[in-house]
Amino acid sequence: MVISDKNLAAVLYAPGDLRMEERPVQEPGPNEVQINVRATGICGSDLHYFIDGRIGTRQLDPNNPMVLGHESSGVVTAVGPGVQRLREGDRVAIEPGKACRSCDRCNEGKYNLCPTMKFSASLLNGPNDGTLRRYVCFPEHLCHPLPDTMSYEDGALMEPLSVAVHAVTRTFAALPSEARTVAVLGAGPIGLLVAATAFAKGAKECILFDINESRLVFAKSYLPQVRTMQLPLAPKGDDSLDWARTQLPQILQAQNAGDGYDAVFECTGQDTCIGLSLLLARRGGVTQLIGLGKGRAPMPTDAIVTREVTVLGNFRYANAYPTAIELVQSGALSLRGLVTNRFKLEDTLQAFETAMRGDVGVIKIQIGDF
Repeated sequence: MVISDKNLAAVLYAPGDLRMEERPVQEPGPNEVQINVRATGICGSDLHYFIDGRIGTRQLDPNNPMVLGHESSGVVTAVGPGVQRLREGDRVAIEPGKACRSCDRCNEGKYNLCPTMKFSASLLNGPNDGTLRRYVCFPEHLCHPLPDTMSYEDGALMEPLSVAVHAVTRTFAALPSEARTVAVLGAGPIGLLVAATAFAKGAKECILFDINESRLVFAKSYLPQVRTMQLPLAPKGDDSLDWARTQLPQILQAQNAGDGYDAVFECTGQDTCIGLSLLLARRGGVTQLIGLGKGRAPMPTDAIVTREVTVLGNFRYANAYPTAIELVQSGALSLRGLVTNRFKLEDTLQAFETAMRGDVGVIKIQIGDF
């Protein structure tokens, strides 16, 4: 069922050096399926690689380039030996992390923490080619069938939605069932999906913070029940933690938030927001750190200790795709309007340049054959 014998791929060689190249169309191996990729979202990590050629200490090698993309969906075009569940023509969301399935973490069900994980479009244990190409092969167990009511666009959004599902599920599990006041820092795609997931899982109220007014305006159109507050930029040179402490009483008073929020989700990775997220949690509350950050953010350890704030890290997801699909299929969570810009695969460079500019109104960019 191969639709084309050409496998156009977006290959990154160095910062800004993104080339569209033809790659061989691979046949699926044992327990694998071949997928014609129909939609792929640009993630923040893709953009980091495109701009900097690195994330953390891992630097892209021009002699060993990498295909970008990991937020994808598509249609099965061939099945390999041993495939039990999927057939040609099935529409699937692709879970892009290949874990070993045998280490201690995998056996605990925490396969997102597998030390040998090969995650698409990541240099860790790689480089690992991503899904921003016309055809890919993936293990059957990482390909999640899409209901007829969900589009390829929806399917590609299952990856960032799974991040939100994983974060909210773990955070709410650490709180009493009646504790459901939520604050989210960062109104980008992950922050919006965290807020939407929190409501779907029983949040009584949720507030989104951002410095970008247009993103907060979009947040209100996407989630009418959410509250929003625009934060001022921290003055250059100011200590980020001092700034957060200064802002805290004004925020709590303006939002009538009393002692703080039951659950706080930090989705930016910015030093100022990391400090603020830990201060916004009520006594005995939980702060979930989703944004990766630079690794050396100042933290209010006094508040964490004396207020017994539980701090959780969140790395991708595990076992979250089925829940993400069910939330959308059931109508508990809507994705309508999140994809604001669409590009053909041939126009991938233009898509990344649009993402890099950060134009007003851009939320999620997707690339593909919709």
